[in-house]
Amino acid sequence: MSLANPYTDDFSQASEYLRLTLAFLSKHKIPASPFNYCIGYEFVTGRSQKLQAALEQLLQENPQPDQDVLFALYRSHILQDDKALESVRNELQKVIGSMQQDYDDSRTGLNDFISSLNHFSGILADPQQPGLQQEVQKVMDETRSTESSQRGLENRMNSMMEEVELLRKQLEQAREESLTDALTGIANRKAFDQFLEQTHRKSLEQGEQYSLVIADIDHFKNFNDTYGHLVGDKVLRYVATTIQASVKGKDMAARFGGEEFVVVLPSTEADNAAVVAEQIRKAVSARELKDKRANKDFGRITISLGVAQCTPEEPPQDLLKRADEALYAAKRNGRNQVGMAQANSGFAAAI
Repeated sequence: MSLANPYTDDFSQASEYLRLTLAFLSKHKIPASPFNYCIGYEFVTGRSQKLQAALEQLLQENPQPDQDVLFALYRSHILQDDKALESVRNELQKVIGSMQQDYDDSRTGLNDFISSLNHFSGILADPQQPGLQQEVQKVMDETRSTESSQRGLENRMNSMMEEVELLRKQLEQAREESLTDALTGIANRKAFDQFLEQTHRKSLEQGEQYSLVIADIDHFKNFNDTYGHLVGDKVLRYVATTIQASVKGKDMAARFGGEEFVVVLPSTEADNAAVVAEQIRKAVSARELKDKRANKDFGRITISLGVAQCTPEEPPQDLLKRADEALYAAKRNGRNQVGMAQANSGFAAAI
């Protein structure tokens, strides 16, 4: 479902909010990070009375608030599935483009005007009309003064646009980080949910099949209990990297949660999805994991996988459920194998 853009200000108003936000952050010596900018933007626009009240109280207690406190404020008053972050990012891009266009138009017009005056001055350089020449010279002097001011404006605008562009990049980075699993570096559950929804919608529009693979590390709890969570985290990163390397093109790998991973395979039927799942299974179990510094051998890691192909008009949640059932069928059949889901929720033999 598309979200309505809460920021519908025109260029003039958006530019003023930009100026006020940067001034507000500068006044309280608050770094212009993406999160802090969102807070400042919402504060100066007055769209959220709750945020205004909370921030005013915070600034009364501490005129230079702590970053962790500001981030908590951001999470509680702004973060709504990244809607505010995305809207502010779009607004900044709009401001950048409009500022650049207006400035280019202004500079072009001024240059044309100066050229015309120079030409006009040459035509009127008649010693028999000194008064007229003096008036033209006065206009020329005033124009050069305007040109000098324009150059100063150019420098200030260039500096401001660099700052805004940097902020836009920081917002884009924050958006990407919000879709990335911090531990493994691959897509997180939120990114998976969005991608699965997009894939499902395209499947309905284009009449193409797609498949889903769920993978779970075998005996991971026992591994964690035996070797500790730090080693367990390394195993999660190893499995995530291996799965990521096994998918290509428009396919997507993500951490589903805990020791579970998912792969979405657009335009892929079950047989080909099973091939990908088997390649992942073999790749994960191909290496023996060791800690060379501690001279420890952790042995081989294995995973079990479930594969399901979408059926006509099947909701993504049902597809996910069938893939999950296929995964646990593989677990029951001995682990370290691929389970295949049937459309009627039955299961074919593991491959």
